[in-house]
Amino acid sequence: MVGRLAVAAAALSMTLGSAQAQPSSQPARACLMMARIYNWSVLPDKRTLIVEDLTHRKFRVTLMGPCPGLNFNVGLGFQSRGGTQLGCLSRGDVVVHRGFGAGNRCTIRSVEAYTPAMEKADEAAAAASH
Repeated sequence: MVGRLAVAAAALSMTLGSAQAQPSSQPARACLMMARIYNWSVLPDKRTLIVEDLTHRKFRVTLMGPCPGLNFNVGLGFQSRGGTQLGCLSRGDVVVHRGFGAGNRCTIRSVEAYTPAMEKADEAAAAASH
C-alpha cells in the first residue's frame, strides 16, 4: 500500500511539474492600477486610450464606444467597481471626463498591455490617415 502511494505521489509530482514548465496559452492579465496612473493620450478613433503608469508601462484601454470630447480634456477620472485605488481597471469600469460642459461617463471594454507591435501599428494607422 505504501509503495502504491509513493508511485501515485511521484506521478502527481511529475504531472504538476510538467504543467508548470509548459508556458500558458493565456497572456498575463494586464493590471493598470488607478492609483498608479501617470499619463494618458487618446487615439483618433476616440474610443481608445493609451494609459501610462508610474513605472512607464503602457496599457491600451478600449471603451465600449466613442467617447465624445475625450480628446479635448486636460484631466480624466477612472471609477472602478472594485472600490479601491489599488485594484486593476477592467471591463465595466468607467472613464469620467468633462466634455462640452457636461460630465461624460464612458464604459471600459478592455484593458491590455500596450506592446511595441501595437504601438507601431497605431503609428502607421495615424500616418496613413494624414
